Amino acid sequence: MSRRLLLSGFEPFGDFATNPSWDALELAQSEGLLRDGVKLVRIPVTYTDAFRVFEQAVTEHDPEAAISFGVYGSKLDSPSFREANGAAGLPATLFIETIARNRDGAPKPDNAGVTRGGDEIVAGAPPELPATFPAMAMQRSLKEAGFEAGLSEDAGAYLCNHLFYRASHAYFERFPYGFVHVPPVDTMGGKLSLRQLANAMAILANTFVRHLGS
Repeated sequence: MSRRLLLSGFEPFGDFATNPSWDALELAQSEGLLRDGVKLVRIPVTYTDAFRVFEQAVTEHDPEAAISFGVYGSKLDSPSFREANGAAGLPATLFIETIARNRDGAPKPDNAGVTRGGDEIVAGAPPELPATFPAMAMQRSLKEAGFEAGLSEDAGAYLCNHLFYRASHAYFERFPYGFVHVPPVDTMGGKLSLRQLANAMAILANTFVRHLGS
Protein backbone atom coordinates (compact mmCIF):
# COMPACT_ATOMS: atom_id res chain seq x y z
CA MET A 1 0.00 0.00 0.00
CA SER A 2 1.38 3.42 -0.96
CA ARG A 3 1.67 5.97 1.85
CA ARG A 4 0.70 9.59 1.35
CA LEU A 5 3.80 11.75 1.80
CA LEU A 6 3.96 15.47 1.07
CA LEU A 7 7.33 17.00 0.13
CA SER A 8 7.89 20.72 -0.20
CA GLY A 9 10.72 22.81 -1.63
CA PHE A 10 11.14 26.56 -2.06
CA GLU A 11 11.17 28.86 -5.07
CA PRO A 12 14.38 30.83 -5.83
CA PHE A 13 15.22 33.77 -3.58
CA GLY A 14 17.90 36.39 -3.01
CA ASP A 15 21.04 35.65 -5.01
CA PHE A 16 19.83 32.16 -5.98
CA ALA A 17 18.52 32.09 -9.55
CA THR A 18 17.37 28.52 -8.93
CA ASN A 19 16.56 26.61 -5.77
CA PRO A 20 17.83 23.03 -5.48
CA SER A 21 15.36 22.24 -2.71
CA TRP A 22 12.65 22.31 -5.38
CA ASP A 23 14.60 21.40 -8.50
CA ALA A 24 15.93 18.19 -6.92
CA LEU A 25 12.43 17.15 -5.84
CA GLU A 26 11.14 17.58 -9.38
CA LEU A 27 14.06 15.57 -10.72
CA ALA A 28 13.57 12.81 -8.14
CA GLN A 29 9.93 12.50 -9.11
CA SER A 30 10.57 12.57 -12.87
CA GLU A 31 13.28 9.92 -12.52
CA GLY A 32 10.99 7.61 -10.53
CA LEU A 33 13.09 7.82 -7.37
CA LEU A 34 10.08 8.55 -5.15
CA ARG A 35 7.45 6.04 -4.16
CA ASP A 36 3.82 6.13 -5.26
CA GLY A 37 1.73 8.40 -3.09
CA VAL A 38 4.35 11.15 -2.83
CA LYS A 39 3.10 14.64 -3.69
CA LEU A 40 5.17 17.80 -4.20
CA VAL A 41 4.45 21.45 -3.47
CA ARG A 42 6.54 24.51 -4.36
CA ILE A 43 6.61 27.09 -1.57
CA PRO A 44 6.89 30.85 -2.16
CA VAL A 45 9.62 32.67 -0.24
CA THR A 46 7.27 35.14 1.43
CA TYR A 47 6.16 35.30 5.03
CA THR A 48 2.54 35.84 4.04
CA ASP A 49 2.24 32.93 1.61
CA ALA A 50 4.71 30.20 2.63
CA PHE A 51 2.52 28.43 5.15
CA ARG A 52 -0.69 29.27 3.28
CA VAL A 53 0.51 27.35 0.22
CA PHE A 54 1.74 24.46 2.38
CA GLU A 55 -1.61 24.37 4.18
CA GLN A 56 -3.47 24.26 0.87
CA ALA A 57 -1.38 21.26 -0.20
CA VAL A 58 -2.17 19.50 3.08
CA THR A 59 -5.88 20.11 2.53
CA GLU A 60 -5.67 18.85 -1.06
CA HIS A 61 -3.54 15.75 -0.50
CA ASP A 62 -4.31 14.78 3.14
CA PRO A 63 -0.77 13.43 3.78
CA GLU A 64 0.15 10.90 6.43
CA ALA A 65 3.52 12.63 6.83
CA ALA A 66 5.49 15.53 5.36
CA ILE A 67 9.02 16.85 4.89
CA SER A 68 9.95 20.38 3.94
CA PHE A 69 13.27 21.05 2.22
CA GLY A 70 15.20 24.30 1.89
CA VAL A 71 18.66 25.29 0.72
CA TYR A 72 20.80 26.65 3.49
CA GLY A 73 21.59 30.30 2.94
CA SER A 74 20.69 32.41 5.97
CA LYS A 75 21.34 29.36 8.14
CA LEU A 76 25.04 29.93 7.51
CA ASP A 77 24.71 33.38 9.10
CA SER A 78 23.76 31.86 12.45
CA PRO A 79 26.62 32.16 15.00
CA SER A 80 25.63 28.91 16.73
CA PHE A 81 25.61 27.06 13.41
CA ARG A 82 29.04 28.38 12.44
CA GLU A 83 30.42 27.55 15.87
CA ALA A 84 29.08 23.99 15.74
CA ASN A 85 30.02 23.22 12.14
CA GLY A 86 32.72 25.59 10.97
CA ALA A 87 33.14 25.89 7.22
CA ALA A 88 34.59 22.49 6.32
CA GLY A 89 32.34 20.14 4.43
CA LEU A 90 29.27 22.38 4.39
CA PRO A 91 28.87 22.45 0.59
CA ALA A 92 27.97 18.75 0.59
CA THR A 93 26.20 18.20 3.93
CA LEU A 94 22.47 17.69 4.35
CA PHE A 95 21.26 18.89 7.76
CA ILE A 96 18.24 17.21 9.32
CA GLU A 97 16.65 19.83 11.53
CA THR A 98 15.38 18.72 14.92
CA ILE A 99 14.12 21.98 16.51
CA ALA A 100 11.80 24.65 15.11
CA ARG A 101 11.95 28.01 16.90
CA ASN A 102 9.10 30.47 17.32
CA ARG A 103 11.05 33.48 16.11
CA ASP A 104 11.66 35.27 12.82
CA GLY A 105 14.89 37.22 12.77
CA ALA A 106 16.73 37.20 9.45
CA PRO A 107 17.90 40.62 8.23
CA LYS A 108 17.31 39.76 4.57
CA PRO A 109 13.92 40.52 3.01
CA ASP A 110 11.66 37.86 1.58
CA ASN A 111 10.69 37.88 -2.09
CA ALA A 112 8.04 40.51 -1.36
CA GLY A 113 10.58 42.80 0.29
CA VAL A 114 9.36 42.09 3.85
CA THR A 115 11.78 41.69 6.75
CA ARG A 116 10.96 40.44 10.22
CA GLY A 117 13.26 40.99 13.15
CA GLY A 118 12.66 39.09 16.36
CA ASP A 119 8.92 38.61 15.90
CA GLU A 120 7.11 35.56 17.24
CA ILE A 121 5.91 33.36 14.40
CA VAL A 122 2.83 32.18 16.32
CA ALA A 123 1.90 34.53 19.14
CA GLY A 124 1.86 32.85 22.54
CA ALA A 125 2.95 29.46 21.20
CA PRO A 126 5.88 27.46 22.66
CA PRO A 127 9.35 28.90 21.95
CA GLU A 128 10.48 25.60 20.43
CA LEU A 129 8.87 22.55 18.85
CA PRO A 130 10.64 19.27 18.01
CA ALA A 131 10.61 17.65 14.61
CA THR A 132 8.47 14.52 14.65
CA PHE A 133 10.06 12.58 11.81
CA PRO A 134 12.68 9.79 12.35
CA ALA A 135 15.71 12.09 12.21
CA MET A 136 18.35 9.62 13.35
CA ALA A 137 17.15 6.88 11.00
CA MET A 138 17.12 9.34 8.11
CA GLN A 139 20.64 10.50 8.92
CA ARG A 140 21.83 6.91 9.11
CA SER A 141 20.30 6.06 5.72
CA LEU A 142 22.09 8.99 4.09
CA LYS A 143 25.44 8.06 5.61
CA GLU A 144 25.05 4.43 4.57
CA ALA A 145 24.53 5.67 1.00
CA GLY A 146 27.74 7.71 1.16
CA PHE A 147 26.28 11.17 1.76
CA GLU A 148 27.36 13.67 4.39
CA ALA A 149 24.53 14.14 6.87
CA GLY A 150 24.19 15.91 10.19
CA LEU A 151 21.57 16.63 12.83
CA SER A 152 20.99 20.31 13.53
CA GLU A 153 19.18 22.26 16.24
CA ASP A 154 19.32 25.58 14.38
CA ALA A 155 17.20 26.02 11.26
CA GLY A 156 18.14 29.68 10.95
CA ALA A 157 15.77 32.64 11.21
CA TYR A 158 14.46 33.02 7.66
CA LEU A 159 11.65 31.35 5.72
CA CYS A 160 12.94 27.82 6.32
CA ASN A 161 12.51 28.05 10.08
CA HIS A 162 9.33 30.09 9.60
CA LEU A 163 7.64 27.33 7.60
CA PHE A 164 9.14 24.65 9.85
CA TYR A 165 7.59 26.23 12.93
CA ARG A 166 4.22 27.11 11.37
CA ALA A 167 3.74 23.60 10.01
CA SER A 168 5.03 21.95 13.20
CA HIS A 169 2.61 24.01 15.28
CA ALA A 170 -0.35 23.37 12.99
CA TYR A 171 0.14 19.64 12.45
CA PHE A 172 2.01 18.47 15.56
CA GLU A 173 -0.76 16.04 16.53
CA ARG A 174 -1.95 15.24 13.00
CA PHE A 175 1.07 13.73 11.26
CA PRO A 176 4.87 13.43 11.63
CA TYR A 177 6.77 16.29 10.03
CA GLY A 178 10.22 17.81 9.83
CA PHE A 179 12.60 19.99 7.88
CA VAL A 180 15.84 19.24 6.03
CA HIS A 181 18.38 21.81 4.85
CA VAL A 182 20.12 20.84 1.62
CA PRO A 183 23.38 22.28 0.26
CA PRO A 184 23.78 24.43 -2.83
CA VAL A 185 24.56 22.20 -5.84
CA ASP A 186 27.69 22.30 -7.99
CA THR A 187 26.32 24.97 -10.33
CA MET A 188 26.00 27.22 -7.26
CA GLY A 189 29.44 26.53 -5.80
CA GLY A 190 28.53 23.36 -3.93
CA LYS A 191 29.89 19.85 -4.30
CA LEU A 192 26.85 17.73 -5.14
CA SER A 193 25.23 17.60 -8.55
CA LEU A 194 21.48 18.11 -8.77
CA ARG A 195 21.10 14.40 -9.53
CA GLN A 196 23.11 13.44 -6.46
CA LEU A 197 20.98 15.72 -4.33
CA ALA A 198 17.82 14.24 -5.83
CA ASN A 199 19.05 10.78 -4.86
CA ALA A 200 19.78 11.95 -1.31
CA MET A 201 16.37 13.55 -0.90
CA ALA A 202 14.68 10.42 -2.24
CA ILE A 203 16.57 8.35 0.34
CA LEU A 204 15.24 10.61 3.09
CA ALA A 205 11.68 10.40 1.79
CA ASN A 206 11.76 6.64 1.31
CA THR A 207 13.28 6.09 4.75
CA PHE A 208 10.48 8.16 6.28
CA VAL A 209 7.84 6.12 4.42
CA ARG A 210 9.35 2.86 5.66
CA HIS A 211 9.09 4.12 9.23
CA LEU A 212 5.43 4.97 8.76
CA GLY A 213 4.77 1.29 8.33
CA SER A 214 6.83 0.16 11.31
